Amino acid sequence: MALSRLRLRLAAGFAFAFLVALAILVSVALGYLWKESTRRLDNRLDASADGVAAAVRRVLQESPDSSFARAANEVAREWPPSGDLFAIVDDAGAMVAGVGPREVIERMLAAWAAARSPHFGADKPGDDYRASGLHATLPRAGGAPLRFGVLAFSSLEGIDSDTHVLAVALAIAVPLILLLSLAAGYGLARRALRPVDELATAIAGIAPTDLSRRLPVGDAHDEVAALAAEFNTLLEKLDDAQRRNRGFIREAAHQIRTPLTLVLGEAGHELAATSTTPDRMRGTLGRIRTAAEQMRRRVDELFLLAEAQAGEKVRLEDDVELDGLVLDCTDLMRERASALGRSLAIGTAEAVVVRGSASLLQEALVELIENACRYGAADVPVTVSCAAAPGGASLEVTSGGEPFVMAPRPDTGAPDGLGLPIVEWIARAHGGALQIAREGSLNVVTMTLRSGS
Repeated sequence: MALSRLRLRLAAGFAFAFLVALAILVSVALGYLWKESTRRLDNRLDASADGVAAAVRRVLQESPDSSFARAANEVAREWPPSGDLFAIVDDAGAMVAGVGPREVIERMLAAWAAARSPHFGADKPGDDYRASGLHATLPRAGGAPLRFGVLAFSSLEGIDSDTHVLAVALAIAVPLILLLSLAAGYGLARRALRPVDELATAIAGIAPTDLSRRLPVGDAHDEVAALAAEFNTLLEKLDDAQRRNRGFIREAAHQIRTPLTLVLGEAGHELAATSTTPDRMRGTLGRIRTAAEQMRRRVDELFLLAEAQAGEKVRLEDDVELDGLVLDCTDLMRERASALGRSLAIGTAEAVVVRGSASLLQEALVELIENACRYGAADVPVTVSCAAAPGGASLEVTSGGEPFVMAPRPDTGAPDGLGLPIVEWIARAHGGALQIAREGSLNVVTMTLRSGS
């Protein structure tokens, strides 16, 4: 099985974080070890200095006639070996007696004179010492008290050696720990990403022709569940878009088939005729032109419907005079209304101006008049009106006939035909809506528009 680069990156991040934490832990541990070892050494040196001072006092108390120098040398000579070194100095700081190399003692005494603390160190490459200084006073009968000092010191070689050994051991162990953390991080990443692998397998099993399937979300409220839920939402949108596209294609085929059949039929009939006359040819061409115009109109409507379903934003850049729009559309549709056996009339035509798309508003009003002429009663004229309305304006087309509504088709989920859905989209794009009402025996279709659209 090939290594996953994502898992490797996660494992490397885990190992890096572990390494940083380990470095901090090692630094703290080494610092604590050094501090604790130094504290214990200071306590031991304090005890040694106290012991030497007590021994000097005891010798002078037991032999009052002995001199301080003799007592100090006696203590230095009889002091049991312990690994700690010391020096006994007089009140002036001069060495009287000591245990240890002379050079080291003199260096430690010089450091003691410059030190501001009873515990101090004297560092020299390869020869580091830690010292504890003590000033003592011994009362004497009939004389001034005896003042002297004791400096106990010891090499830091043991502490340095232990710290160095620990540092070397950690330096050897860190690469091994890093490798182990990489392996452990890769395993943890593989386990953590297992739901993602299962999600990818489920996604791969969804065919483009069957978008009704959904991914399992599960009960875990984590990022994977949220991703699955979002992907299911995307599938729902794609499934809905696919259904609308199929309906759009069926609707387009249905709308274009009729005029195309008429064109082919008229052309075939004319071509099959053994003889013809100019009037007959003119009539045939007229019917073909009418069918071609109808087909062109349906194609334009299909483009508009496609834009509407794609959510295209309409550019509202024209100041449209609705009374002029009513007059133009009524004149434009008179011949069509006459061909359908209907009559047109203009009702209320108030001087109202709205901000919008002049071409789309003309398309909408022409479609409303076309729909009223096609389905309205022959004895009731189709009346077109425009008027100011609260917050905007309205276009209204009134016709007779049976009541009709924008009922969706069961196969496409879209209203019957192309016209009214396009009009509804244009109305929404202009901040309004399309309303169909029944007033007595009349069908009243109103398209409201917002005045600052």
